[in-house]
Amino acid sequence: MAVSEVHHVAISVSDVERAADFYEKALGYTKTLRSDVGGPGIEESLGLPAGTTGKVQYLQGPSQIGQLELIEWNGTKTRTATAGHLELGTFLLSFQVPLDEIEELHQRMTDLGAECLSPPNRVLLQNYGYITAFAARDLDGNLLEFVSLPSREEIRAFRSGESQNGATS
Repeated sequence: MAVSEVHHVAISVSDVERAADFYEKALGYTKTLRSDVGGPGIEESLGLPAGTTGKVQYLQGPSQIGQLELIEWNGTKTRTATAGHLELGTFLLSFQVPLDEIEELHQRMTDLGAECLSPPNRVLLQNYGYITAFAARDLDGNLLEFVSLPSREEIRAFRSGESQNGATS
C-alpha cells in the first residue's frame, strides 16, 4: 500500500516568528496552527533529548498538502551544514511556480533578504523539456528552489521531437 503525499516538512529555524513572516510573505502561504511542543510523548516519538521544547508554526499553501512546519527549538542554535550537494539529508525544498510569476517571486525573495543564487534560468532537462528555475537561501540558510514546469502537452511534444539522448544544459 502506498503512503499519501508529503503532509508537511519540518524546518528548524532560529526565530519562528521571523521565519513564519518570511515564508508568509515569500510564498503567500497562510499561518495556521501555532503551538508549543515538548514533553515525554514528543521526546519519545521524535527521539529528542529529555527536556526538549520548542515553538511551532505551520504554514499552508493553497492545496493544504505539503505544509511547512517551522520549529524553533530551545537551546543554542547552530548551523553545521548548509545542505551542500554531497551532504546526506535534505538538499532543498522545491516549490512549483507559474512561469509568468517567477520573475516577480525572484524580486520578492531578494526584497525579503533571501540570498538568491542566480536569476531565473531556462534549463533543458533530458527527456522532459525546458524548465525555468532559481534557488535561494532563506534567512537561516535553507536552500529553496522555485521552478516553472512545462505542461503535459509540452512534455509530450518535446519527447516526440527530441532524441532520448538530449543533453542537460
